[in-house]
Amino acid sequence: MQAAFAGQFLSGVDAQVLFHEWTGWAIFVLSAVQLAIAVMLLVRLVPLWLLVVSIFILLAEGLQLATGYGRFLGVHIPLGVFVFGAVTSLMVWSFRVKPSAVGNDK
Repeated sequence: MQAAFAGQFLSGVDAQVLFHEWTGWAIFVLSAVQLAIAVMLLVRLVPLWLLVVSIFILLAEGLQLATGYGRFLGVHIPLGVFVFGAVTSLMVWSFRVKPSAVGNDK
């Protein structure tokens, strides 16, 4: 959705920048929620690296907001692609079958 709004804005449809901004803030809030959930589940359900990645995603989203408002597109666009790849990788990781969930069928 963000890429579509940005593409429309860059092609001359100025109204789309407002939706790009709103969804940017929504994504920032979701990354904060992800971090909060990772902290709550850290006790025994998630690996430590997930907490570290969640912190970096939140920081990257904050940088996304700052570079977007500052119109630093040389940072904003590549960082957006990087964050999308990182979040997609986390999603794939979260849906894969874990050996402990399968059982010990030897």
